[in-house]
Amino acid sequence: MGRKIIKIYVKESVMNKRVIKRILLTSAIAVLGVSTSFAAFTFDRQEKVDTAPIVGLYRYQVPTELQGAYNTVGVQNLTASMEKEPNTLSMNVAHVKGNPSESYVVEVYTDTAALETHRKSEHFQNYINEVGSKLTSRKLYDVQPMLLIEKPDALSIINNGKSVVTLTEFTVDGNEVDTVQKQYQLDIDRAVRDDAGYMAGYVLRERNNKTHWYVIQIYSDESAFNNHMSSPGYRFMMSQIQGSLQGVTTKVLQGDILVNHGGQSFVRP
Repeated sequence: MGRKIIKIYVKESVMNKRVIKRILLTSAIAVLGVSTSFAAFTFDRQEKVDTAPIVGLYRYQVPTELQGAYNTVGVQNLTASMEKEPNTLSMNVAHVKGNPSESYVVEVYTDTAALETHRKSEHFQNYINEVGSKLTSRKLYDVQPMLLIEKPDALSIINNGKSVVTLTEFTVDGNEVDTVQKQYQLDIDRAVRDDAGYMAGYVLRERNNKTHWYVIQIYSDESAFNNHMSSPGYRFMMSQIQGSLQGVTTKVLQGDILVNHGGQSFVRP
């Protein structure tokens, strides 16, 4: 299923009625080149097209016998993407601490053209051939970015055994969405600016359930993670929003491959 499938539904009328186009773009875009991951983007003349960066969030079960190749060819794919694809903004792979079989991937592209450039690249295709087609257990989280904030300098952490990534999932009270987004923005902006070990913060929402959110935060090491969790800024943020969040869960991951061009500062209006 390594092809992009585009379905176009056009509804026409004879008396100059509006034409509605709905495009379902199904793309194999896992950051490590897995050809059966999907991202759907719907465009309608009656809706404003979302011009935000494209974010992919994925979970994979990696069999023990594939873990070596998954990492080795993944490093080749991701580092080549940073070197050759200026509009592939960020690519990150991390696994649950103590369980290398459960792997999460976060990738950010400027737009669909950047995504297609990556998918057609030699390094992406090599990953598909070597590993991607062999991964059969996976989950796509169909998400949109709320916040994408990084340090200004490029990040490159490759299997250093120290980096920490957290993935927090929750549902936001629909009446408090703006407050929660603003509080996260204030805390992440401060951490990126002031905390040497806080590398990036991404806040995402589900495309079809806009009150279900995911927060990914990238730290240089466990000390940086602990410092952020105990910081006055983080504690203040939580005091303001914790009553507006339900079903909060956090997974602490070990970073494997964490690369970006740096400098993202997207805030959804």
